[in-house]
Amino acid sequence: MKIYKAAIIGLGPSGLAVNKILYGDSVEEIIAFENEDIQNRDNFFGFWLTDWMKPFEHIIEKKWFNWTIGNKNTKIIHTSRDKPYCVISFKKWRNYCLETKNKLEIKNNKVLQYFSEKNYFKIITSDNNEYYAEKIYDSRSTKKKKGELLQHFYGINIIAADNTFNKNKLTLMHFTKEKNLLHFMYILPFSHNTALIESTVFSTKVFKDSWYREKINEYLELKNINIFKEKSFEKGLIPMFFSEEKNSVNPNIFNIGIRGGACKPSTGYAFSFLIKQIQLLKNSKKNSVNIHKFLDRKMDKIFINFLKNNNEDGQSFIKLASNLNGNEFQSFMMGDSNLLTKFKIIKSMPKLPFIKELFK
Repeated sequence: MKIYKAAIIGLGPSGLAVNKILYGDSVEEIIAFENEDIQNRDNFFGFWLTDWMKPFEHIIEKKWFNWTIGNKNTKIIHTSRDKPYCVISFKKWRNYCLETKNKLEIKNNKVLQYFSEKNYFKIITSDNNEYYAEKIYDSRSTKKKKGELLQHFYGINIIAADNTFNKNKLTLMHFTKEKNLLHFMYILPFSHNTALIESTVFSTKVFKDSWYREKINEYLELKNINIFKEKSFEKGLIPMFFSEEKNSVNPNIFNIGIRGGACKPSTGYAFSFLIKQIQLLKNSKKNSVNIHKFLDRKMDKIFINFLKNNNEDGQSFIKLASNLNGNEFQSFMMGDSNLLTKFKIIKSMPKLPFIKELFK
């Protein structure tokens, strides 16, 4: 009977990080279970360049030192020279995390259950096979929950005419006016004629692909981009609620990724926090770590409840952006803001609705 050093359930960004960061320099045998073909997946992960992400700077696709937030009437421009906005593609992250000294065996099967036997775990997959491992890293998570907000998005990568885009300035949030719905466009200009154009919504329900495409087309028409070639598309869903599982009493079971509470619900940013989580686990003797500070979690819950119970059209985000500089804004988005910035954030929010949410 073969017993692997560890089993990774789910080879998304956090599962890949386990392979690279925790076991990449070892000669251990690791097994991973992923029921989707990760060779066909290629989307972009956005984040600001924090200290914990600097070890991966060499695989960053592009950096932007300027970004805008606004709507058709207002445009706030932020700048950060030290901590630019960055993207890494899943493809680059996958290839980087699979280049290791250890021996990784990937099984394209769904894990049905696992349970402890002596000093290892027995893992049963959907094809009724059994595998054994000393540790479990589980990234399976609940992404939908009745009545809870979701961030869902759909984007297309396009090639347009020369000099269509300003490659040095990204559009982080361009809010459009929708009935009882928070919607914004997110534009990553990779060059003067290539960009990711993405439609993003905060709501409790996910829409059909055609809905997002309609919003993308409306935006392109607004910008007089009528002739372009579509290279690829991406879509995704991120929970805007704390969806972590309870920490296991078994010290050799690790809940990772969104399952382990890595996502920042108020913004939907996840990727860099997933990586931070694995980095912290590497230096911890426990099977769980705190990625977000208590006050940040409290503020997130208040803000999410505000979004759930009020018809927000983006004005709160625009006001927040107008009251913060680039470094302050990115520190808020990356969960690294100081008390002064937190005070500015609270001061920027609509007073009465936030007071009501505070005392719920």
